[in-house]
Amino acid sequence: MEAAQVFQSVFEAAQSLSFSNVAGRALGDWGGCQYAVHQYQAALRSFLKARQLSEAGGDPGSAAVWEADIASLYSEMGEFQAAAQWIEGSMKRMPDPERARHLPELQLQLATLWARQGRMAEATELFRHSIEGADQQANLKLYALGWSDLGEALLRRGELPQAEAALLEAYHVRKLHHLPLEASYRSLGSLRQAQGDLASASTLLNAAVALAAEPRGLAPTWDIYQSRGRVRLAQGRLREALEDLRIAQRLGRAWRWSAPADDAIRVGNEGMLDQLHSALVETGNRLYQQTHDPALARETFAADEENRAASLRALIHDPTQIEPDLPPVYWEAIGRLQRAELAALRGTGSGDIDAARAELVRLEASLGPELRPLPPDLVEATRSALDRDSTLFSFHLGDSVSWMWALDRDGIAVYALPPRDVIESQSRKVLAALGDGRADAKALSAALFGILFGPAAPRFRRATRWLVALDETLFDVPVAALVETLEPEPAYVTERHTVEVVSGAAYWLESGKRSEPRLAPLFVGVGDPIYNRADSRLPGSSDGGHDAIPLPRLVASGAEIEASARAWAGPAVLLRGGEASRQKLMEQLSRRPAAVHLATHYLESAAQPPYGLIALSLSPGGQTQLLTPFEISHWRIDTGLVVLSGCHSAAGAALPGTGMLGLTRAWLAAGAQSVVGTLWDTPDDDGVLFSAFYRSLRESAQMDAPRALRTAQLEMIHSGTRRARPEYWGAYFVVGNQGKAVFPQ
Repeated sequence: MEAAQVFQSVFEAAQSLSFSNVAGRALGDWGGCQYAVHQYQAALRSFLKARQLSEAGGDPGSAAVWEADIASLYSEMGEFQAAAQWIEGSMKRMPDPERARHLPELQLQLATLWARQGRMAEATELFRHSIEGADQQANLKLYALGWSDLGEALLRRGELPQAEAALLEAYHVRKLHHLPLEASYRSLGSLRQAQGDLASASTLLNAAVALAAEPRGLAPTWDIYQSRGRVRLAQGRLREALEDLRIAQRLGRAWRWSAPADDAIRVGNEGMLDQLHSALVETGNRLYQQTHDPALARETFAADEENRAASLRALIHDPTQIEPDLPPVYWEAIGRLQRAELAALRGTGSGDIDAARAELVRLEASLGPELRPLPPDLVEATRSALDRDSTLFSFHLGDSVSWMWALDRDGIAVYALPPRDVIESQSRKVLAALGDGRADAKALSAALFGILFGPAAPRFRRATRWLVALDETLFDVPVAALVETLEPEPAYVTERHTVEVVSGAAYWLESGKRSEPRLAPLFVGVGDPIYNRADSRLPGSSDGGHDAIPLPRLVASGAEIEASARAWAGPAVLLRGGEASRQKLMEQLSRRPAAVHLATHYLESAAQPPYGLIALSLSPGGQTQLLTPFEISHWRIDTGLVVLSGCHSAAGAALPGTGMLGLTRAWLAAGAQSVVGTLWDTPDDDGVLFSAFYRSLRESAQMDAPRALRTAQLEMIHSGTRRARPEYWGAYFVVGNQGKAVFPQ
């Protein structure tokens, strides 16, 4: 902090004298001090401004150094793609002799990032070059760090003998030359735990915690307390483990809130903090099983909720806040991402997606509201918001044991479930049986229902409305299509309950506090777009077309939106053919429609992790128009319902903590109150299910999409046709908020 004051004084003096290069160096070093005390938002602003000043002052070497510091910050926040882009840019632009001096450190940063991205073969070679370079420079600190980072990368891959050799080399160098040992104690403690030597792991992590009490490093101390807490959990020292994990949770909370406020970094935070919250949940719930202390059940529920969909909660927390218009350069970056997606889907240029996405992360660094704390008693707040006919089921998958909390107006209970791999295996069997129309589908489905919901007390299961907060691969499970009972006749969940998927109790509560938007009683349908240049509806063009993705025409989707509009029985705008475009859709969204129905192709991106893309009509020049989640999530719209009726419209990775990435999340972030998505391929159909859906929606006094979907599913079940099979109606689900929007008249 003393150094920060000196650098601030130098920066201000250099600024007053218009010495841009000196100001840039001082501001960058000031940012380094801010980074060291975990003031990440301030540090990022300092590094970005320092880079600009250094460039203006003709000091490209310093500008490249600040880029490397930005990469380090993004890496610590868990946003590895953007970090890799920054460090690669720094390596390219740094002039000699600065490049030769900094090259081993830059190589080490990039090697660590490549290892986190799964590029281990390339990373290992770069680790070797970095360590050799540090050795030649006699830079013992960097030499030890190179071995330490390599060892941790190997440890994450489960290559324990190789990890041990690397981590011990780092330890010996640090010990011999009186360098800080905190990182070595932590890494070796984690290694010993992985090897099953819990006593040694405990001793090493005790030493790491003792050193961590001295505020002198960049490592977030929450990770050290988490590591020791996990060892104590493995030793069965539950109360001591819980104390460690509570400290880690508090430190992790401060670390999260100090991070730059962009969505990609928040998602990275959720991934990095997931192990911490998982360990706290398991420890607290095991103690609850021994003591039956209801305070522990409330604590573990709140701990799980703190990390669940925190990034989405941040996006919707304060919709009344007036945000500045996004600059033109942001939308230009969106365009580059769309072009990169097109190239990747055609089989060329997939590497450009990461670069375009990293550019968006950089531009978003200063955007978005800050995340607020959860209510002091989340369980009580959730129970009060539930009505007498509702139960909230919240799931957490774990390696050794999974958990399910059940809440209603009368209380909370926690139930142990089988480990993640058991649940995932049964889920895959159910999906395969449904997809193939096999005779054993109902029995398998009933078995999965028993695994997930069977342990809950009858009073929870009797509720007529189920709110379901899912985790990881459970997002692929068609909850409404599970068989609840086999005897005397098979009965699906949807025959007894209205099912609504929620992104956690905290999101459900906060979204319910939003003021009800004043919606127009308007239905907007998008269907039967122009998908290939052979379509006679495409206006003639002498050039273009090289950015087109040939897709089959969805002829019946035009009939689907027509039938839906008739059932809506109110004002409607149907965008078909060339009018199924981004521009026309944006024009209609500005009218605050009550319902938006997108009967289009949904594509999976080539990026990792993958997410869904909405394919709209070809432009007059023959280019495919794609809507990405990145673009949609930054729209500010008011609409009650968005229906994504095409195949796999809910496709996207389900990340620990974050939940489902992709289009459903993007539309919720944009302002939709509820989103209907699909889990698997749906037929190019004339809209029978959605006719029933919209009729039910219009008959209610509220925009209750979950209830309307259940009504439509029941109509399909009782139809006596092919549509009665769960593979037809079971793909659809609703994710959203409390469903309190009044139906617009």
